[in-house]
Amino acid sequence: MQQAGLMERLEQALGHDRGRGLIVAVSGGSDSVGLLCMLHDLGLRLSVAHLDHGTRGDAAKADADFVAELADRLSLPFHLGHWQPERLAHFESDARKARYAWLAEIARKRGSELVAVGHTRDDQAETILHRILRGTGFRGLAGIPRRRLLVEGVTLIRPMLDVSREEIRNYLASIGQTFREDVTNRDLNRTRNRIRHDLLPKLEAEYNPAIREALIRLSKISNGWDSHLDLQVDAVTILADEKRIVLRTEALLSLSSSIRAEVIRLIWKRAGWPEREMNSANWLRLVASLDANPTRFSIVGGIEVFVSSDEFRLTRSSVEVEPQNPPVSLAIPGEVAWGTVRIRASFDPSEGCEAIDLDRLQGNVLTVRAPIGGDRFEPLGLGGHSRPLNDFFRGRNVPREERRNVPIVCDNDGIVWVVGHRIAERVKRTEGTQRLLYLHAATCD
Repeated sequence: MQQAGLMERLEQALGHDRGRGLIVAVSGGSDSVGLLCMLHDLGLRLSVAHLDHGTRGDAAKADADFVAELADRLSLPFHLGHWQPERLAHFESDARKARYAWLAEIARKRGSELVAVGHTRDDQAETILHRILRGTGFRGLAGIPRRRLLVEGVTLIRPMLDVSREEIRNYLASIGQTFREDVTNRDLNRTRNRIRHDLLPKLEAEYNPAIREALIRLSKISNGWDSHLDLQVDAVTILADEKRIVLRTEALLSLSSSIRAEVIRLIWKRAGWPEREMNSANWLRLVASLDANPTRFSIVGGIEVFVSSDEFRLTRSSVEVEPQNPPVSLAIPGEVAWGTVRIRASFDPSEGCEAIDLDRLQGNVLTVRAPIGGDRFEPLGLGGHSRPLNDFFRGRNVPREERRNVPIVCDNDGIVWVVGHRIAERVKRTEGTQRLLYLHAATCD
């Protein structure tokens, strides 16, 4: 009976995705093995993917063999990838990026639009608690998203965020399915493992037996926060780039103190400013300065703060930014050089070009320019939803120092193409498209 209820919840979480093919990321641990077996029991079209992170020698090979044998027994395609870390100090972050990039590549090769991973309700609770310990804001309390775009045309889904690890292990025991234990998950030198094996059990035993459920409720309450906060950011921002953040003082003062802190923090993050030295006292000092205007002072990293009745201004005087390439006009059809890139708009397709609906462009001339603070973008595949360009770059793993050198092609309505990455949803070709324009980019000789 419990197993039937578990399957029903999984089907409900999948929704319309149930009828589509999935790439299932399987490490060999109980969560991912449970996900694979349950999806297989539901009769979905699946492919299995396993990435060897290149650090555990024979144990990693045994994991790969285990997953390969499981895929073979279930008569499913199996994909094995290998990755070698270059920076051990950043292993977890680099491994995560490499894993998702590889999974997206496998999905494209298989013609699949979905990658499923086995994050559970326990992972969600651990993530939220971890973020609380680091001093997160409201956005961080939302926890792990149920789905997010990996690359154009490929979405990452987490259908087990309402399922506990205990339920999964009970399910595996009921069907006689074994799984692998990764010994590194017991390494208490890692913060995440200490939270899982020490802090959460202690909180359950000594403070609140339902602490995991309480953290999940907190996540659900915070989930609707993002869109509201985006509106506040738009309302207060005058300028936000690598050297300066300029905000409207009056608009900030119209917000409650807690919202002001979240807004300033989000703008700071989107502008790519370092957060490591910004503890809670520094954020509170910034918020308090609004009530003391006019005022001027310095905070960490040589950042100058000036507050007047009109502007709340932050300046990173120590940051040296190379001059950007100036904007250039791109005729339709036509060709221009911008920095080290040559960009062409033509009516003739070529390998690697982007095709857009010519009749959806606003204006007769395009502009090629550098990204600027406050840029927003409607990436293809997000149904016309706008997001900050810096967030888009972050999702594409574009290093901060390289973002300023990415050409942006714009029409009179905004961004049309982030060169080398994605076109805007509003200019995509549809069944009603009558005229196509092809955008090409190549490195200058």
